[in-house]
Amino acid sequence: MAKLLNQKSGRLLIAFNILTAIILAAVLIKENYPSRIYNKFLNNNKYQEPAEPECQYPLSQYDFHYRRDTDTPNIIMLGNSLIRNGNWDSLLNRKDVINRGISGDNLKCICERLAYLKNSTAKIIFIEHGINDIPENNINTLFNYYRQIVDYWHKENKIPVINLLFYISPKAGEAYPSRTDYASINKTIKGLNDKLRHYAIDTKTDFIDLNPQISNEATLELKARYTTNGVHLTNEAYKIWAAEINKILARHGI
Repeated sequence: MAKLLNQKSGRLLIAFNILTAIILAAVLIKENYPSRIYNKFLNNNKYQEPAEPECQYPLSQYDFHYRRDTDTPNIIMLGNSLIRNGNWDSLLNRKDVINRGISGDNLKCICERLAYLKNSTAKIIFIEHGINDIPENNINTLFNYYRQIVDYWHKENKIPVINLLFYISPKAGEAYPSRTDYASINKTIKGLNDKLRHYAIDTKTDFIDLNPQISNEATLELKARYTTNGVHLTNEAYKIWAAEINKILARHGI
């Protein structure tokens, strides 16, 4: 009798251990521990949980937004380093442009700093943004940020102009490890650009699409002659961009 009870207890213990192992495996898979272990030990990359982007500048004290580039600004160039690196006075041959591009900026932060530009006398705002938010964010998240920015300027009775995102090139992965998978990033850019184009048409918002001129749209890649590092633009690309901006300025009589 005792032997029978011991055999039964043994079978129950084995069943319990198997059930525990199954539950533990399910938890590990759900929490993505296999990927963490691979990244940490096999791929030699420290695993980091994705985090919400934070604005790295003190918006309440950041005098960048209040600087008087000109006494009579008509144009705001708003975006990240692709805007910041442009010599817009020279490119547009004007003295009424203010450059409000911040290198490394993201769409969440640009939404926060809109209010700091509210009282500008500028009539038109050219908006370029989004590459620093990819691949961490999905298309719908990025589109909603863009829509928030454009809607804000519509309500302020300004003229917002959407600049569709530029594709990147294979060279981007050499300068930025996070952009090694440039093909996937470009697919996200195409998806976002499609949504932005339809939104611009539906809301009668001006937009600029330089990709037909500076990218190979068959492969979704920025052409080598127009980029310095796979992401940022050459002077030649800026001249093409400026020509499209001038067309819109002429159309609005600005």
